[in-house]
Amino acid sequence: MSHAGLLLDGCFEAWLTPRPAPPLWLFVHVPKTAGSSLAADLAALIPPYRSIHIDHLDRARPAPERYDDATEAFIAAQRDAPCRIASGHVQHRHVQRIQDALPGTALFTMLREPVARLVSDYLYQRSPMHPLAAEVRTRIPNFAAFVELKGQRNRIARHLLPPRVVQEADVAAGLAMLRARYAFIGVQERYALGYRALTTLLAGAPSLPAARKRVNDGAVAEKAEVVRALEDQALRDRIAALNAFDLGIHKAIAAEWDAIAGPLDAFLGSRSAAAG
Repeated sequence: MSHAGLLLDGCFEAWLTPRPAPPLWLFVHVPKTAGSSLAADLAALIPPYRSIHIDHLDRARPAPERYDDATEAFIAAQRDAPCRIASGHVQHRHVQRIQDALPGTALFTMLREPVARLVSDYLYQRSPMHPLAAEVRTRIPNFAAFVELKGQRNRIARHLLPPRVVQEADVAAGLAMLRARYAFIGVQERYALGYRALTTLLAGAPSLPAARKRVNDGAVAEKAEVVRALEDQALRDRIAALNAFDLGIHKAIAAEWDAIAGPLDAFLGSRSAAAG
């Protein structure tokens, strides 16, 4: 199966070399990385699609444990009525369980600059789009408090990498694992180009994104609060300290996307011209 290292190294033809189609494409959806929009577009482009999700109002157990059950239910459903593509806010242990149960499952994901992702998550959780917004507003009074939540620290890495790698915070080891394990690693900052590349891998030809899901266009007061909060150098330093691993991973992948953006755009353009 193609791996992201080939794409990020600029080996586009090798990355797209035809191989047996995987039984399942699994989108490991890190929250607030434009993943809802991506999943909606891919669900329409490459059906059938299935979402791996939990009931956020069920507070009996921590979310990762509820995702354990959702993962088992997904595996059972996939065996009975296979879909071609699935997505969910699953973490590494759930991904590993799916790959063990459904050999050949291919992975892809999307990253986002970690501070921007953190801000977007904060605003989303306080918005009417989130089912627990009222509770969040009561429990987490401001952005500085949100930053301190253990569940928000290095959130990207905790979804994509084994706990041992996250704990050791070895950026080089994490990057090597991601490049080898994932077929595609996009960055939200180059979403349109990444979408064209990803759809070429998944469907054989580049497509343009259309969906725009869970975009928080309101929250004017909350956004102003965050802007003011981020003027505090101590808070910015605290965010950097708590999310150093995520920042290192994203910086490296984003730099690779910067390096391949021009050649990849030309490459995909030539494929579109040849197909059209």
